[in-house]
Amino acid sequence: MRMSIKVYSEHGALRDELWPLQRQGVIELVTFPYESKNRKIWCQAVPSAAQIGDLGFVTIGELRCTIGDFSPSDFYSEILRIVSDQNRRDALHIDSAYKSGCKAFLSRDKKDILSKGIELEALLGIRFFHPDDDWNQFLTFLQMP
Repeated sequence: MRMSIKVYSEHGALRDELWPLQRQGVIELVTFPYESKNRKIWCQAVPSAAQIGDLGFVTIGELRCTIGDFSPSDFYSEILRIVSDQNRRDALHIDSAYKSGCKAFLSRDKKDILSKGIELEALLGIRFFHPDDDWNQFLTFLQMP
């Protein structure tokens, strides 16, 4: 039996077709509530270098991690360079996806994330998809062994 693929989804990138894929065990959706909280995604990603101000959408009691988990990966500074330090929360999302072992990342942010997807994929091994524009490519990706 094939293992499900971990897919990081920003809140705004969710679409109804993802839920059956998760129920069937094709994907495991993960996210971290840096900018908004989604109760439909039960798997919380490992946090990156979040600060207390980044946790405005979740209480400490809702976190499924320890304070020691709030550290960046070895690639965080390079992620921040790629997306720009003006987009620190984007870098937190991407680093959380990496730390959580995600193989795909869904985002609607064409300017700051998706336009840099090839460079980020080369660094992290994560494929970046727009949930609408790249839906067919995403489904094809899920079929890969």
